[in-house]
Amino acid sequence: MEELGRRIVAGRFPPGSVLPTEGDYSLQLAVSRTSFREAIKMLAGKGLVESRPKTGTRVRPRADWNMLDADVATWVFETGPSASVGRALFEFRQVIEPAATALAAARRTGADIERMRVALEQMAVATGREDWVAADLGFHQAILTTTGNEFLISIGHLLAPGLLMSFNLTNLDPRNRHEALPQHEAVFEAIVAADAEAARAAMAGLLTSALADLEQALDGLPPAAREG
Repeated sequence: MEELGRRIVAGRFPPGSVLPTEGDYSLQLAVSRTSFREAIKMLAGKGLVESRPKTGTRVRPRADWNMLDADVATWVFETGPSASVGRALFEFRQVIEPAATALAAARRTGADIERMRVALEQMAVATGREDWVAADLGFHQAILTTTGNEFLISIGHLLAPGLLMSFNLTNLDPRNRHEALPQHEAVFEAIVAADAEAARAAMAGLLTSALADLEQALDGLPPAAREG
């Protein structure tokens, strides 16, 4: 399933194309026909393919893919930087995170504050991009966890591959990390103060700046990646 899923998402089997026959492809992948059929069923459940009598298994349009499926999201973000995917992710974050941050400000506990404080301190002492990105991810996931909303918490886990991709892009320039730290601190301080509207505004501002950093990073990508 994972091998087929990655090949579909990477474009080896573009939307509208028909997958090789069960016999041919199960032989190529060195799996039984039963395993191949089971993989197709799982991919169909994720919206990637559909099987019809006489026409075979066809890749569905990208708009039909379940991007909120953990496997699909991982495969999409594993394919490498893409302008369209990066911008779509930020649009999604701009819808979700400011509201989630306001909710976190209203519901935070001492344990929640400490979890965010630790992540923020790790960002402050990070000496390289890898350490910064890990701490940054921890900070944003801590905010979603603080909401106490199981759907928002799940989104934090689901988006981890995409967030890591975008964080790595937006922090290619070390100066961006220096500028971003005070913005994260403003978010944290608003949550500590239980000021929901200030927290919402601070997160919205942070995402606006991060999107500008992303656009700058995308300008340095090859044309094919920029076009996504």
